[in-house]
Amino acid sequence: MLWSNSFSWIQDKAGENPRDRSFLVDGETETLELVLRRGLSSNLDAGVRLVAHGRGGGVLDGFIDMWHRLANVPDGKRPAFVRDAFRVEGWTTAGVPFSWNAYDGWGLGPLEIDSRWRVVDGGGSDPSVALVARLLLPTGTGPYAGGGVGAGGQLVVDVPLARRFDLFTGMGLTLQDPSPVRGIEYETARLHGYLALEWRVARWLSFVADTNAATRLVRNVERYPGTHWMVDIGGRLELGARTRLDVVVTENILSQLSTTDVGFYVGVSRRP
Repeated sequence: MLWSNSFSWIQDKAGENPRDRSFLVDGETETLELVLRRGLSSNLDAGVRLVAHGRGGGVLDGFIDMWHRLANVPDGKRPAFVRDAFRVEGWTTAGVPFSWNAYDGWGLGPLEIDSRWRVVDGGGSDPSVALVARLLLPTGTGPYAGGGVGAGGQLVVDVPLARRFDLFTGMGLTLQDPSPVRGIEYETARLHGYLALEWRVARWLSFVADTNAATRLVRNVERYPGTHWMVDIGGRLELGARTRLDVVVTENILSQLSTTDVGFYVGVSRRP
């Protein structure tokens, strides 16, 4: 489960009654996902990811405002806007208004099929390298209907640093149908990269910190930010020989006025 809050705007002044608003993205998204994976050999597996999304005004705005006050960090002028409201609206670069305000609620997302191939096995003491391929099918329903086929490829590396530390890094490219979705045009190709450090405190507990960035998401929204840069902090708890719990908090560090502001992820993995 992923629960995220997004707040992003560019207009002549903060608040609900600007004279000039390029765009406003304000709301929360919940994602429930089920991933099934099957090993095909010692170095190859395949998986399928089924996703349900929900979006709306949410309930986190008050909590986030309190956190910003306590931590004395920039708040993006959130208190000047209505709390717990869902708005996605603005103007395209062609001067055409768009609004997704009526497209809240729940629906299925794209069906994702992937395969992971470990091309170098370091055995836990030397670097390991893997290739990942993904295919997204246009199976969205409800407010998530629309969009075409997508695909992605990724090179990932695991570098053991010490007995209890590993460094992970990777670069990838995603491609998707450039057809507009309710007036919004997405970039056909995007570059992605990440760097993560895992500290295995004990056999049953580890902590992970990572930073990840991607190039521009949409191309026709007036003055919408380009590069997206996030940081994730989390932990992994082994609940038994076959069950694992992951908990992660996501924070936007490049710009408070682009992409997700804060997110919470909880995952349970079970190996039959």
